[in-house]
Amino acid sequence: MLTIEKSSIFVGQMISNQNQITMRKITLLIVLMFTFSWVSMAQVIENFESIKMNIFAEGTNGSVSVVPNPDATGINPSGVVAKMVRGFDGDPWCGWYATIPTPIDFNTNKYVHLKVWKPRISPVKFKIEEGETGNIEVESMNPQTVVNGWEELVFDFTAATGPYVKIVFFPDFEDPLTLTEDIVVYLDDIYVNNDPAVGSDPVQIIENYEHMGLNMMLGGDEDLSFMTLVPNPDQSGLNLSDYVIQFHRDKDGVPWGGFYSFTPVDFTTNKYMHVKVWKPRISPIKFKIEGGEGGNFEWPSTLPQTEVNSWQDYVFDFSANTGVFPTIVFMPDFEDPLTLTEDIEIYFDDFILSDNPDPFTIPQLVLNVDMSEAGDMTDIPVYLSGALGGIYGNWNEPGTNPNNEMLDPDGDKIYSITLFLPDGLYAFKFFKGTGWDAGDPAPGGDRTLNYSGDMNVTYVWGVQGALSVPQNPLVDKVTMYPNPVSSELIIKTTASIREVSITSMLGQQVGTYQLNDSGRTSISTAGLSNGLYFVTFYGNDGSRLVQKLIKN
Repeated sequence: MLTIEKSSIFVGQMISNQNQITMRKITLLIVLMFTFSWVSMAQVIENFESIKMNIFAEGTNGSVSVVPNPDATGINPSGVVAKMVRGFDGDPWCGWYATIPTPIDFNTNKYVHLKVWKPRISPVKFKIEEGETGNIEVESMNPQTVVNGWEELVFDFTAATGPYVKIVFFPDFEDPLTLTEDIVVYLDDIYVNNDPAVGSDPVQIIENYEHMGLNMMLGGDEDLSFMTLVPNPDQSGLNLSDYVIQFHRDKDGVPWGGFYSFTPVDFTTNKYMHVKVWKPRISPIKFKIEGGEGGNFEWPSTLPQTEVNSWQDYVFDFSANTGVFPTIVFMPDFEDPLTLTEDIEIYFDDFILSDNPDPFTIPQLVLNVDMSEAGDMTDIPVYLSGALGGIYGNWNEPGTNPNNEMLDPDGDKIYSITLFLPDGLYAFKFFKGTGWDAGDPAPGGDRTLNYSGDMNVTYVWGVQGALSVPQNPLVDKVTMYPNPVSSELIIKTTASIREVSITSMLGQQVGTYQLNDSGRTSISTAGLSNGLYFVTFYGNDGSRLVQKLIKN
């Protein structure tokens, strides 16, 4: 029988994974900037989220969630994994799909690896969709042999080429299904490379479900405080995200109860640390940075707590500091002396470093679709459906969810909807009328949008791509060639560029360069390994542009 001890799921065991975790988050951040690099230069230090796993054909009790690793032994000692409950009355193809923020480039990497923990032997399949070679579904190259233990499976996609952003996973593809009771399957460490060998090194991590290490600060044997990743208990107001950290604060704890993390943070450009906190009482909140230029610095939030039992964004002012600080410390309930008479639950989320000193407000996404070319719209409603979550559901049938209806109050055939969603990558589609029959015929299938903060985006029915997205000031002012590149990359610019950096798919910076005043610079790429890289241009005005570079 599996057991989960009541203890911090992040302490100690995650420190060894820190470099890999940091690389994954840097890569995600780079991709977000590549898609919408006009957004404020905020850096997501940690949001405790993972790819959105949309479950289907799961049966009555089916579900998917992120949980502490129930069996941290063998090949998988990690702290956090994905859990899927597979109902006995589901379909053979029960599983989940996700739209991933970093496309998988199957021109260079052909094999998908992952770890599974299953209570029985059955086929495992993996599928990729909506790429240039169509939808491809394969069974694992190495059949499952382990029961009630972790095993790595590999999937061969040598038939695929080009980028894919939609993945589908079937962990128990028995046909016909013979289950008589629900089962639980665990999943972890999804990555791609160009090596079919079990245990080979990852080139691109799709998801490992890990987060920055949270090392508890406790007050002795009587202090039984702990932290764990949990579903957001209050998806409202400022925080609509799926997962947060629960801090069980023991009444016998210490005033400085909280955590420290070996998470490097650069305060050179951005000076204000934001953290969302949900607390049942009013008390001071403090944030500390250690080991950087000038020593250690600890500050309370710039504005005191004003609310209880709701999410509030707290800001910590580090404008007097610069450079990289290798350790952060967070103390969400700094009452000294501590007067608790019973344990309390505190929740926190979204560590974001920004140049904005004001607390974040509730973000909103406005989606518009121009239906001028959609024919007669008399008395015909327009609906949005997609992998949205919350009150909008996951691919709710058009017409069944009133929250997803788009409106045209002024009769100009531009239908709009305002959504309140956490930042992330979303797949969706517009529908003319109820039911699935009259979907948007735009080429490419589902539309995808990398959403971050307040946005207002307009599409045209039947036309691929967005009609209006705010323009990056560096677009059309920077050129790099050849791409793919072999030994020498030429960069030409008509804008004032402060710096250029090249980063690998794993988030490793492989080079930083200054451009010539002439506007033309040559960079040697002979020493780079073959693969996909990101080239980031930093403008003197604070703008930033990210472009993809292929080395061959």
